[in-house]
Amino acid sequence: MSLALVEPAVEVQAPEPRASALDDALHQMRTGANAALAGRAQLVRESDADLSRAIERMHTLRSDLDRLTIDAVVETARRGLHEEAGLSLHDWVAGRCPWLSRAEVGDLVVVVTDGARPAHQPIVDAVVDGTLAPRRAARLLRCLRQVRPVTDGDTYDEHITLLLPVAADVGYTDGELKRVTDHLVEVALTDAEQEEKTRAQRELRGVHESSLADGSLTRFVVTADAEGAATIRAVLASPLAAPAPDEDGPDPRSATQRRYDALMTVIGRGVSSPEGAPTTSKARLVVTMSYDTLTEQLAGVGSAETGEMLSPATVRRLACSAEIIPAVLGTEGEILDLGRAARLASPAQHLLLWRRDRHCTYPGCSVPPQWCDAHHLEWFSRGGRTDLTNLALLCGRHHTLVHQRDLVATVGPDGAVHWRRS
Repeated sequence: MSLALVEPAVEVQAPEPRASALDDALHQMRTGANAALAGRAQLVRESDADLSRAIERMHTLRSDLDRLTIDAVVETARRGLHEEAGLSLHDWVAGRCPWLSRAEVGDLVVVVTDGARPAHQPIVDAVVDGTLAPRRAARLLRCLRQVRPVTDGDTYDEHITLLLPVAADVGYTDGELKRVTDHLVEVALTDAEQEEKTRAQRELRGVHESSLADGSLTRFVVTADAEGAATIRAVLASPLAAPAPDEDGPDPRSATQRRYDALMTVIGRGVSSPEGAPTTSKARLVVTMSYDTLTEQLAGVGSAETGEMLSPATVRRLACSAEIIPAVLGTEGEILDLGRAARLASPAQHLLLWRRDRHCTYPGCSVPPQWCDAHHLEWFSRGGRTDLTNLALLCGRHHTLVHQRDLVATVGPDGAVHWRRS
């Protein structure tokens, strides 16, 4: 019998690919960053001057990385790597640069795509050498995109020559740069072109609705044209959205909650009365609920015709100023009565309330009368009458609070409204 000798298998490993110069440089940067991170605990021991100097160096490093990212994305676009992956350049960059916000990705893509034009090379150069921030370069390029179709070549080059130093000058804020670029667009476009631009913007306006969490909250996303955006910003920056402390202490609402309340106040006022004192109800609401629930003899909820479930407290509060049409149910669920619209304060009564109360009557609140509701001191749902002696002005926030806390008040002989707990 013969024995065959078998050579032991030898596993041959492929040589690792040689690191490029870029890989080596990035590795060194990463090593340095790790060393800096390891020393974070020592920050408390740094002097003020050293700490300030470290932050300045961090800014420089971040700017360097931004410039390198732009160069890499420019080369990506030139090679068409995003197209090979079946993606737009925006989606390709967003997937590989998760540290960038959506707005930053958009600005980067504008710099790369619009910067490909030979006339725009000075703008790209300014971004790459760190003298122009990508977001400001994108602002400039978006402006030039609008004026290019209506501008001859020489004038277009002059626009770039004049605007580039402004965009690169940190002495100009982003808001001031926007005003400069907007002015250029206004000057360059004819009235007809401006009207077409405005019309195109208005075509994109809209409101989208979606549910949050378990459906108990609703999100509205508003897409506004320039006029609408200015109007909304005016409301959100108005005194209506400012903190409103009262005798209970500081305003507990967050900034976003105050802006929401301001917007709802204006919307409610507009629905109620586009001019002068309110002449119609703020809303018409058909609510189905049991008689015992409405009169506080039984716990339960009401169902609006649009599907929302409204608590009895909400219905009773709305009864002060909204046209509530209760569809009262019997024990078997049949409709017993389709009630008449709730009585509302008349325009004359509103004017008298404005003159008498002068502002929201909740202690410490100074919201002007035109932004207040006429609240029934003895609630309408409890049999209260719509008389001046049973009415008082309350802003939206305190109107809700009064119903939540079941607060009561009386009108004195001098017309002053005195609040107390029931």
